[in-house]
Amino acid sequence: VVWEKDDILIICDSEKRKTIEVESSATTLNVRHSVRADSGTYKLKLKNSSGEFVTAAKVLVLDVPSQPIGPIKIEKARANHVVISWQPPEDTGGCPLAGYILEKMDVENGTWLQAGECGPEQLTFDFQHLQKGRKFEFRVKAYNKEGESTPLETLLAVKTVNPYDPPEAPGKPAVDDYGVDFVELKWAAPEKDGGRPVTHYIIECKNKFLSDWTECHKTETADTVCKVHGLKEKVVYQFRVKAVNKGGTSKPSEPSDNHTVKHKNLKPRIDRTNLKNLTIKVGKSMLWSVDVKGEPEPDITWSWRDNIPLTVSENIKIETGNYHTNFSIKDAKRADTGKYKILATNASGKDEVEVELVVLGAPGKCQGKLEVSNVTKKGLKLKWKKPLDDGGCPIKEYKIEKLKNRNGKWVRCGTVKGGPEILEADITGLDEGATYKFRVFGVNDEGESEPLESEEVIAKNPFDEPWKPGQPEIVDFDNKSVKLKWAPPKSDGGAPIVQY
Repeated sequence: VVWEKDDILIICDSEKRKTIEVESSATTLNVRHSVRADSGTYKLKLKNSSGEFVTAAKVLVLDVPSQPIGPIKIEKARANHVVISWQPPEDTGGCPLAGYILEKMDVENGTWLQAGECGPEQLTFDFQHLQKGRKFEFRVKAYNKEGESTPLETLLAVKTVNPYDPPEAPGKPAVDDYGVDFVELKWAAPEKDGGRPVTHYIIECKNKFLSDWTECHKTETADTVCKVHGLKEKVVYQFRVKAVNKGGTSKPSEPSDNHTVKHKNLKPRIDRTNLKNLTIKVGKSMLWSVDVKGEPEPDITWSWRDNIPLTVSENIKIETGNYHTNFSIKDAKRADTGKYKILATNASGKDEVEVELVVLGAPGKCQGKLEVSNVTKKGLKLKWKKPLDDGGCPIKEYKIEKLKNRNGKWVRCGTVKGGPEILEADITGLDEGATYKFRVFGVNDEGESEPLESEEVIAKNPFDEPWKPGQPEIVDFDNKSVKLKWAPPKSDGGAPIVQY
């Protein structure tokens, strides 16, 4: 009886951790207190004078992972966070790695605290919300379903400081523009940015007669100009500015001169928010409601098309006052379609905006005369021109109707697809000798135009039947036939006689 592991003979040790028992009909290999190294392929070889027999079995010993491979690298160290990286353990413990546990320790108090976990594929971790200016140690443990590895620790403590400083204080801010509830400030950038670019500025303000400064605005860029809104009229304010970079916030600038919030002469500015091009249907109403800024309050006028002044009328209403104007039209007509202009003026200048209104309706009446040609007793041809106004949307078709013998009943007799400038239709199925009138309607998505009517026309050929011939006269005969002769009709009806 021979036992082997990975083709190496197994020998019982003195501590009896590995023992082999052999009986007459059985053998037992016992491995106590197994470790990961006991994993492998075990073979049992039996041999006697009659031959040899070999069998094998694989053994997997599960354990916690080995320690992650170091050293831990400090990828980034800042005043409030540190990023570290590491390598995965050589041995995952025989089962899939579940992830890593990250811990930190403030050197002053010596207590390890868990900072978070990450998945098995992630080999970096960002320790956030660290206290600035303190020393920290970090460690990482791999874990699987069997438990946690021994930790891999940083070799040295890491101090949480930035590699750069906050900027110097910006220049003294000055009021560049103002209004009844805002100021526009300008200032000079710091002479030194502390090693990192300024990302934005914090603006603080206070009432001249109070001592506490309050943050009133934060810029989104490093531009050295901004507007501060929400100020109270007639209050005296002071302003100061702080610069911010990744190193922190600068000391405040020198306070601005006192500024009383009040009106200023400003060029008119029309608020474009509600001034949108509109499309409505005939008979509907519309409204442009517009705010206008400017000091003194601007004069506001509305005009139409070629600067035709607009005033209040039966369907137009204009209301203006208190920096606002309303322009409305009720029961709109196609003729109201066009470009409208709002003009705001004061002593400081002017502002104007043009906006378009489209009123959709049925097409206009087809142009000119409804021409009738090629009249026969069974049919004729109609010809007409498309309307000057398509109603604001494409003409889909033209509807043709006929009126017979003035009976008052118009009947559909044809349809022509819209598109060409000049249109034609062949009308058939007329009754010979009947008197007809025809009319044409343009049709779009909004409805039908007024009809264009033709003159009355009689359904007949352009020539008459011939008059009767002369009385036939027998000029010869035999037992099977006669020979006839007659005079032609006195009138052929306007067309040559083709046969008798």
